[in-house]
Amino acid sequence: MSANDAAELLVRAGTVRTMGPDAGPTTALAIRDGTIAATAGPDSEHELLEAWRGPDTVVLDDPGLVVMPAFVDTHNHLMLAARDAVGVPVPQARDIAQIVELIRERAQRTPAGQWIVAAAGWHEMQLTERRLPTAAELDQATSDHPVLLPRGGHNAVLNTAGLRAAGIGPDFADVAGGFVARDPAGHPSGWVQDAALDLVLAVVPSMSEDDLVTGLDAASRRYASHGLGTVRDPMVTPKEWQAYVRAQAEGLLSVRSNVMIGSSGAAIRAAGSVDAYLDSLEAQDIRPGAGEKRLRLWGLKFLLDGGVEAAALSQPYNDRPGYRGELLWDREDLAHAFAACLRRGWPAGTHAFGDRAVALVLGAIREAYGRSGPVPAGTLVVEHGGLIGDHIADAVDLGVHITVQQGLLAGLGAALLAAWGAERTAALFPWRELVDAGAWISAGTDHPIGPVDPLPAIHGMTTRSTPAGVLGPEHAIDRADAIRLYTVAGARFLGNPDGAALVPGAPADLVAYPADPFTCPAEQLLELSPAATIVDGELMYRRADG
Repeated sequence: MSANDAAELLVRAGTVRTMGPDAGPTTALAIRDGTIAATAGPDSEHELLEAWRGPDTVVLDDPGLVVMPAFVDTHNHLMLAARDAVGVPVPQARDIAQIVELIRERAQRTPAGQWIVAAAGWHEMQLTERRLPTAAELDQATSDHPVLLPRGGHNAVLNTAGLRAAGIGPDFADVAGGFVARDPAGHPSGWVQDAALDLVLAVVPSMSEDDLVTGLDAASRRYASHGLGTVRDPMVTPKEWQAYVRAQAEGLLSVRSNVMIGSSGAAIRAAGSVDAYLDSLEAQDIRPGAGEKRLRLWGLKFLLDGGVEAAALSQPYNDRPGYRGELLWDREDLAHAFAACLRRGWPAGTHAFGDRAVALVLGAIREAYGRSGPVPAGTLVVEHGGLIGDHIADAVDLGVHITVQQGLLAGLGAALLAAWGAERTAALFPWRELVDAGAWISAGTDHPIGPVDPLPAIHGMTTRSTPAGVLGPEHAIDRADAIRLYTVAGARFLGNPDGAALVPGAPADLVAYPADPFTCPAEQLLELSPAATIVDGELMYRRADG
């Protein structure tokens, strides 16, 4: 074989789990032009290695490795992780004093008057105080800078200067679908949620494109080190999309990303209509299918309810008598938005966490389908579907795809138990019932809200073990199903007809482990890490001792 025809990368392992139909034993792969060019079993692996080797071929040869498709996380906030990579690193704090000190350190090298924004991937349950800080406590770090301390995607705390800059004072009126915490005197105390947070974000200057690109580079390299090959990023602004485009052009994306433009009801109302809103995106060349190579614009993201503190529940919260969460859309408006998206070929995923929200979004999808007739599969998607148990049959009947994230129970289990109680928390993400009903689902983490590593999530899917205890063991599924949902199911949903299987002609996205994730002891999943990750035929991560 000439050098021009040689493989760019050869892999030989003890086992290659191709996850393809009718695949025989496989131990070797030849990779060329980003795809699997050839495979071989133990009887012919040496012939493949010799036939495809050229002078510049990279060889990964270790009979102790087990190779499988790289993971596909269908709901993972890579852009938020990118912002976290350059924000104040509060996820490392273990009490409020450490948060204050980290912000103080950033303030000392930030010009007075500029906003200081912290990383969002943390939760107050990790703090000794097990509560959010207050504006007064953040004021101890700085009074010369407005401070935004986001926690996840639904909540944030501001210092006094931040509240003032956002126009949130003693006379501030509560907003529909939002929440502003107040002290006993009725003054805002720092914590804002959902629609109130949207008002704050409207006045916080966007992170620079340089910082966003730097963050995407760092975060996506970290993702590859955990065996991720593809993510679907569900909350990106038009400006952040441009940073994605630049990162792709500069070769700084270490994973594939399918991007969703976060689209609030307020943004659509400001545009005048759903059609006008979509017109404005398309005028910026933001449309489904835009992007190249490792980057693709998937569609829109709608928020229907909140998270732990504001998910729309049919029965009141355990810790807030009479409170049943927030709905950010009514059914008719959401159905109208869906119908416009279907008419114009825009996929849309909708965050629905509580059972009341799940019922509403499925009803709105049914109404939109009734107006539009047959539509391409996977155009309207339920994100999370947390308390979907009583509505699984409706989802199956509609053929709706659901992205499900066990990692949220790992990251938020203690907070959910406090807010919702044991019964509802244990009922979240009923994998067994979804699989048995034939629901169309895929797996993910919602990182940085949940841990990024897929293997601990698979441990949770198969044991229902969380840091807060075993929650809903009757909902567990077996290891093969969990891995399938985290690889081939996600790939097929995102348009890969081979479903991520490692077969000739398929994209060369794979991960190698020193033990077999399909058969190793369950507890080993919590510590097993990749020896190498290959994305698009390129060796994106290799362990230093590998």
